[in-house]
Amino acid sequence: MSGCGRTFGAIVSVGTKLSEQARRTKTVYDAVTALQEAGNPAFRPGDVTAHLRESGTPFGAWEIRGELTNLERLGLIVLDEGSATWRVVNGASFSVEDAKMTRQNG
Repeated sequence: MSGCGRTFGAIVSVGTKLSEQARRTKTVYDAVTALQEAGNPAFRPGDVTAHLRESGTPFGAWEIRGELTNLERLGLIVLDEGSATWRVVNGASFSVEDAKMTRQNG
């Protein structure tokens, strides 16, 4: 889905340039934390997809699933296999540097 006719430049956040990949990971992390703040402690990929679509930032289902895996590798979310839902790890926060390292070590 990377060629969907959208072009994004580098985003500068607190003096740090985000790569396109880190930006996607952060966008999904922001969505899952927004779901949590809205009173949804557990979520599924479809919840994230709907939230992003409603906020004007649609992602494909496989993009969401891939970013959830990245967030899990970063220790920011965990999967409850019994209920097939994800949840945000208490006290977790997104780090651009950690996201870059995780992608490099992938």
